[in-house]
Amino acid sequence: MSTQYTDRVIEGMQSLYGKGFLSPGGPDEMQVFLECVDLTGCHVLDMGCGIGGASIMLAGTFGADHVTGVDIANDLVERAKVAAEAADVGSKTSFQPLETGVLPFDDGTFDVVFIKDVVCHIEDKNGIFAEVARVLETGGRLMCADFVDGERADELSQLYQDWIDAMAAYGLSFHFTKLDAYSGACEAAGMGDFTVRDHTALSAKAAEKEVTFLTGPDCGPLHEVLGEEKFAARIQASTMRFGALDSAALRHVHMYATKR
Repeated sequence: MSTQYTDRVIEGMQSLYGKGFLSPGGPDEMQVFLECVDLTGCHVLDMGCGIGGASIMLAGTFGADHVTGVDIANDLVERAKVAAEAADVGSKTSFQPLETGVLPFDDGTFDVVFIKDVVCHIEDKNGIFAEVARVLETGGRLMCADFVDGERADELSQLYQDWIDAMAAYGLSFHFTKLDAYSGACEAAGMGDFTVRDHTALSAKAAEKEVTFLTGPDCGPLHEVLGEEKFAARIQASTMRFGALDSAALRHVHMYATKR
């Protein structure tokens, strides 16, 4: 399948999140997410690679031996290939479209599976983590960053729903759940040593900075790129995301696990 991302929209998203990134956090979050991880000699799977920003950093900045990126959007995969070549990591990366929920790889193919802000869009958490465990070698590691229900999600259900509605208007759907669903799915899939680092405070600061930019004097080029309707939806979605994170209706976490 292809996305509705035009060149202009992709340009606009990168102006918010950094070159190669279409979601919050960008290169700065990558540094935090991988600060305790050594990828030397590793074959890494980047699930939901988008236009290749994370894959390029995994192969370049963090020294992975090879990174395979997959995404359901064919057009983004093609962009990722071009970007990797331009970043001089073409020989260390490969990209391919993903057509079903089953990963097109043999058992035990990868040393590391990297997933950033993707599983929250997938309803079947057990299914996706079962596939992750299947393609990991024994002792292989999962790295998963995602948004999950916060401790005040029920109490602040309207604010929480407002953000989900705002993102739906922007063209994105979510299947949020509590952190326990992730740890349980990993355990059921045969992965242990499940650890979590909370990234909510930093994500909230990034979201606040994003809102300030979108409503400030320097937003003109992005406004022009996105167009009136898309820009208004972007402001609403960003404002609601900041509110949900800042109020503990939503959490952003970095999760790590190891295949037994």
